[in-house]
Amino acid sequence: MFDLLELQQLMIHETSPEYRKQFAVVDTYMTRLGKGSSAAFLDDFWSELCKLSAIESDEQFRSGLYLGSQLILALSQPPARIPRP
Repeated sequence: MFDLLELQQLMIHETSPEYRKQFAVVDTYMTRLGKGSSAAFLDDFWSELCKLSAIESDEQFRSGLYLGSQLILALSQPPARIPRP
């Protein structure tokens, strides 16, 4: 039987440059948020946080799609004990 834990090595562990760039933007807002904030600032902050969340969601979907396809390929292979016809 195929060991599902072998698929862990196929998972993407690095974040994209786009994500890191947007995270840096959000981090500056978090720093300013601690010092005090206005309604306009909070509106800008949530807008940037939503952009970060959208990027993260896309990356998680892509990673899950890749992992799912690898799982299907692995499970479609016959067991090693049975020779192919």
